Formats: sequence, structure tokens, C-alpha cells
Amino acid sequence: MSGSTASETLATVIAHLRDRQHAHLTALGEFLSIPSVSMDPAHAADMATAAQWMVDCLQRIGMTRTEIVATAGHPIVFSEWLDAGSAMPTLLIYGHYDVQPADPIDAWHTPPFAPSIRDGNLYARGASDDKGQVMAVVAALDAWLHTFGRLPINVKLLVEGEEETSSVGLRRFVRTETERLHCNAVLMVDSSMLTPQHPLILYGTRGNCYLEITVRGPASDLHSGTFGGAVENPFNVLVRLLASLQDGDMRRVQVPGFYDRVRTVDDAERRLLASLPLNDAVLQAMTGAPALAGEAGYSAIERASIRPTLDIHGISGGFTGPGKKTVIPAQATAKLSMRLVPNQDPEDIARQVIDFLRRQAPPTVSLDVHILSASRPVLIDYRVPEVQAASQAFEKAFGALAGFMIGGGTLPIAADFQEALGAPLVITGFGLPDDNMHAPNEKLNLSCFFRGSEMIAHYLAALASCP
Repeated sequence: MSGSTASETLATVIAHLRDRQHAHLTALGEFLSIPSVSMDPAHAADMATAAQWMVDCLQRIGMTRTEIVATAGHPIVFSEWLDAGSAMPTLLIYGHYDVQPADPIDAWHTPPFAPSIRDGNLYARGASDDKGQVMAVVAALDAWLHTFGRLPINVKLLVEGEEETSSVGLRRFVRTETERLHCNAVLMVDSSMLTPQHPLILYGTRGNCYLEITVRGPASDLHSGTFGGAVENPFNVLVRLLASLQDGDMRRVQVPGFYDRVRTVDDAERRLLASLPLNDAVLQAMTGAPALAGEAGYSAIERASIRPTLDIHGISGGFTGPGKKTVIPAQATAKLSMRLVPNQDPEDIARQVIDFLRRQAPPTVSLDVHILSASRPVLIDYRVPEVQAASQAFEKAFGALAGFMIGGGTLPIAADFQEALGAPLVITGFGLPDDNMHAPNEKLNLSCFFRGSEMIAHYLAALASCP
């Protein structure tokens, strides 16, 4: 295809997208009205409804094969259009149709499953995470198929229903169906931009190791006036154990071996992070914290992306109700997790932390530690053509090349894609940091939604000419 012909073709596709913005917004509203809350068994029927809605939508736009893949949990929607031929690349696109619970309901300004538009934003549970982003992809596919009856490349689409509950079914599907999912690149559309003017591509994600620690003492709660000083207080022990995990001044984890495999980040990569509009002042303003804190020697954005961390998420036990009750609790429990960077192994880290805690625990209590989850970090070469083409597609749709960083969060399925398929990953999205994902009043910026669909349309065309 000549340069002028390609330009004219894309112009036609983009014009179609813009002409059908209202139709795509209407379809998204229907999708958002389905309360597909994966972690609540009461919504099992809604999950099935959402999966079937997606199947019907993809069949309607002209995907040649679309099916529901049953899992032990909620179903996967798998769709494909492979008529571009074996000489053209194949792109696997990932998203999810399940959403978080809407609690607390009374904190929403409008009902979470009755989409409403205010000030250029669409408000509903799942608007940004991830139904809106999935529908931006669908809109782009529809534009190509409607205007030219074909896509510029082969496309496979995976939309799962268990992202919010650890992707158990999809992870098994990816590991067992590698031939079926074979592709030249994987596009994961389930992330955020920095601002509407600053697109972002993640060239990796941190891993995660989540532990539950329980210290047990007496057989039942005891009166501290009768037994205080005579028996060990599990809460006191738990607090000491937690405090021993991290140095208070340098904020470094004190577990031997924790940093042994941490990847060295060169100056070029640190400059890449420093070029993003996320300096310490911006991050502090985003958090509302009185001051920033963290490991010495690193900027806040470095600490939140390329460095491992340890955070306590909750402590329970004893008496926490109103008034007072002088009790020595029978047990005390804490939940904590470590965000891990490339080269760290979550199973190794869990073993190191558990061994460390057992050595610190006194013989006057018993200690139980359970691994609740363990996900590997991901590292991607952002210089490969498939990733750079995505950045250039952002420039055409948003007017700016994408920035690059390692995401501080964890995407367990990304590691599965990387290990099972061996194709370059492009992890990106059209959400914004203030979209209230997982919180009341979740929203999607409509300009980002519409331009996101244009970015996908451009990206499909760009991959057709990737070396």
C-alpha cells in the first residue's frame, strides 16, 4: 500500500470513528449497565450476561469467530479475525469485562450501574477499569471492518471475567492454549495515561508477594490485670516482628537476601523516568500526604516503580471497639505485601521473609505465615518495533509520543503472556490517575475514550508495516 493510499485509508477509518462516537458511547452505556462483579457470587448471572453481551457485540461488528470459553470460574470471551493472511502479523489484544464491587454505594453521586455523563466524563463502575478501554478497542475494530470489510492485520481478542479475582481461569487458558494464542505481539489495554496530554506505555510491572502473618499466644483472650506481665502478648510480638522487617531511617527491607537479585538500573533508564511529568511535588500533591517518604537515594517515582517495597496493609486482633477493654488477645494478625522488581522471584522472597520472621519470633508464641498470592514481575524491551509503533500511534491520536516507565502495580497475567507466548508486550491504556478505579464515582474521560479508539486504529495500521 502506497503512503498516500495508507494515509487516505486511515483518514476514512478515523472519520468513521468520529461519525459513530454517539453509537459507541451508547453501546458502552449498555455494557456498563451490567453489574458484572466477579468476586460476588450474587452476580454470577450478571457475569454470564456480560460475557454474552460481548460475544454479541463482536459478532455484530464482523469478527469472524467469537466464542465463550468456559472456565472453573467466570467465562472468557475469545474472538478472532485472521483473514489478513499468514504474511501479516497477528496481534493478541487483552481486556476484562469484570468490575470491582461498588461499595460504599452511598458515596456515589449517581448509581454505579446507571451510567451518567458530567463535565466530559462518563461515570459508572467499570467505566475506566476496564469496560471503557475494551470498548475503545471494539470501536477501532468496527471502524476498520465497517469501512473496508477487513483489518490491516490478524487480530485475536481475549476478554476475561476474572481480572479482579486473580485471572485464575485465563492464566490456565494461556498456559494450555499457546498454539491457539500464537501471536507477534500482545496489547494489554488495562492501564492509565499520566494526563490527557501524556500517554504512557509500561515497559514492565512489579511483581507481588502477599503474606498473612498470625501470632498466637494464650488459648483465649486474657485479662491484662490478672495475666499481664506473666504471658506473652501476641500483639506486642507482632508489632516487634513487623518493625524488624524494615529499617526506620533508610527505609530498606532488613530481610537477608531481599535485594540480592534486584536489577541495576542505569542512568539512561533513570533519565527516562525523570523526563515524565511526575516529580516529587506532583506526586505529593496527588497523594495529599504531608510529605513523601521511602528508600533513601531515590526519587519518589523511582521508589514507586523500579525499587522493591514492603507495606503493611492491616492489623487485626484484640479489642478495637469504642470504649476500653483491657485484654491480652489470644492472637494477632497482619497482612503485608512486597512489590518486587524484575529478577526478584516471589517464591524466593516469601521463603526469605518467612525464615526471617521465624528466627525473630520468641518461643513464647506460635507463628503462622500464609502466602496469599505470588506474582512475578515483568520486564519488556521498549525499543522493539511493536512497542515503538504504539508510541507513534499515540502521537497520531493524542498529539504526543508515549512516555515509558515500569508500572508500580502488578499484572499477573502479563507474566503468563510473556512466558507462554514469547511475544512483545504493549501494556497501556486510556484511563487517568483520577478515574477512581476501585473507588466510588469511577469515571472515564470521554476525550480519552474517543482518542483511545483512534490510537488503536492507528496501531493496527502501523503493525502492518512493522519489520
